[in-house]
Amino acid sequence: MDMNSGKETVLFEGYLKGNLCKTEESELHDWINSSEKNYRAFKKYIQENQFAQIHSEETDQAWRNLKEKLSRHHLPKSEKKIVVPDWLKVAAIVAVALLAGFFANRLTQTNHYSNALNEITVPKGEKVQVILSDGTKVYLNAGTHFEYPGVFSGNERNVAIVGEAFFNVAKNRSRPFIIKTPGFQVEVTGTSFDLSTYKEDEENSLTLKTGKVTITSDGRNYKVSPGQKYIFNTQTQKSKITKADLQKSFLWREGVTVIDDQNLEEIRKLLERKFDVQIRITDKKYKAIRYTGQFKPHETLEDILDLIRETSPVKFKYKINEEKDIITIE
Repeated sequence: MDMNSGKETVLFEGYLKGNLCKTEESELHDWINSSEKNYRAFKKYIQENQFAQIHSEETDQAWRNLKEKLSRHHLPKSEKKIVVPDWLKVAAIVAVALLAGFFANRLTQTNHYSNALNEITVPKGEKVQVILSDGTKVYLNAGTHFEYPGVFSGNERNVAIVGEAFFNVAKNRSRPFIIKTPGFQVEVTGTSFDLSTYKEDEENSLTLKTGKVTITSDGRNYKVSPGQKYIFNTQTQKSKITKADLQKSFLWREGVTVIDDQNLEEIRKLLERKFDVQIRITDKKYKAIRYTGQFKPHETLEDILDLIRETSPVKFKYKINEEKDIITIE
């Protein structure tokens, strides 16, 4: 379909401000999917302008309206996988969810959107926000794989995750929100919490901010209350509930690096995900030493390693191969 440049700009701006009517939303959707050139034009505009917009409830509602419209379009049954590209680096507004939807839409062309399973893989060193069809907001941390339906159907809202995310789940007591992880299952109706389930970590956890959560692991149910932290040991398969430090638990969303009584092997995994590097520890004696500290968003990998080295009872050196993004601790 044809559209003059002035109309394009009006629709693009209207989308980001969240004030398109249903007819305009449909027109924008149809125009984007009518050609590769149109798709690239929209993608370029979002890339250049998304962070200049104010994220508001009106913008959220515009996205939810568009998702409802997308659910009425026929797309194929095959699963849809989204690998978040570099240009969506610190996605902080609803435009990310819209583009993710368009990426999924463009992969195939014949099934109902609500039957499709979307997958997002967040690259190391990046974070992404997604708003689901029910209004649930999910903030995905680096190295996270997240699966969710384009539109929830049936009596449950089912998603799956490996990695870390902060969930702000839209309340719906008649349709529980269920999260499948490698070690346990989480069930809520409307609440907010941080969930960390990286396969390579010794401990996976859920820290509850508001509401109530039921966790099922190894045939047992665990009830978690606000201010509590559920911990699952991935090696022993054992679970426990402890008191949480809420102030520390959610700082990663602000770019803060939190090291909380962790050994150097655990810190290595955290830094590899955050900075998208590979860290090698040549001597096992370094791996067992434990550290605690917080680092601000502007502090670099070198800043963190320098402070760890200065406070370590066992001194070590590190070398950086910038060409290959490899750090060697020796």
